[in-house]
Amino acid sequence: MGKLRQLSEDGAASFFSEVMASERLRKGLGRAGERFLSNKQSFNSNVESILDFVNVPSKRDVRELKSRLDTLSTQLVNLSMKVDRMMAQDAGHAKTSAAAIGDAGKSARIRSSDDKAGKSRNKTKRKSK
Repeated sequence: MGKLRQLSEDGAASFFSEVMASERLRKGLGRAGERFLSNKQSFNSNVESILDFVNVPSKRDVRELKSRLDTLSTQLVNLSMKVDRMMAQDAGHAKTSAAAIGDAGKSARIRSSDDKAGKSRNKTKRKSK
């Protein structure tokens, strides 16, 4: 396998040395390369036109769409994090409020039971008079 590779590399090297040595071959190879690139650009343009005609997105369209989706995804993650933070803050406030309401309720029950106890003492005092 190594010998075959060496022969092919040597063959390619000798071919290109001969091409570069000849002015006529160099110009011909240059023109062929230019025509190839021109044809490739025309082909790509025609394929893009046909895909657009049949409403199939091009690679560029897909890349742009992916970029937009990445941006929206990032924004959605940021928004989700903000909502989570706000909900956590609200939960903290709700616990604080519930504790305050609970304390107020306990105070009201204590006052209410004190009032009832006071009334029953008053009734007992009246009966004993």
